[in-house]
Amino acid sequence: MIPISNNLKKRFQEYIKNVHYLNSSTSFLFQSPFGGRYSENTIYKLFRGILWKAKISHSGKGPRLHDFRHTFAVHCLKKWVINEENITNLLPYLSAYLGHNDLRGTQRYLRLTVDLYPNIINSVEKNLSFLIPEVSSNEAN
Repeated sequence: MIPISNNLKKRFQEYIKNVHYLNSSTSFLFQSPFGGRYSENTIYKLFRGILWKAKISHSGKGPRLHDFRHTFAVHCLKKWVINEENITNLLPYLSAYLGHNDLRGTQRYLRLTVDLYPNIINSVEKNLSFLIPEVSSNEAN
């Protein structure tokens, strides 16, 4: 289960009312026309078709559907750093939102980007500088 906005909830309810009304099975929200789930191959082909229509090239390495998930996670981290949020407290929420059982799965998505680096350095210096004191010039060697 993941949290969703009320607007998206209403859209899902409408979708379920219109699409699932004849089907007694509701195990899959987006069922294939033949019942059950879509295969990975079908999802890949549908996504490639969307990329083609949008005139977005696909090199075989991307973009992939999974890239949207990674981008979402990285943008959350970036927003938190910029807003000086406590990432340690918020990371479990992101992990739950992404459907991970523990933080290890979430940590794979969180890569530091170049534009975040100065904010992280400033945050570390502001909050943790007492842990690693400045080195005086005679201690440099």
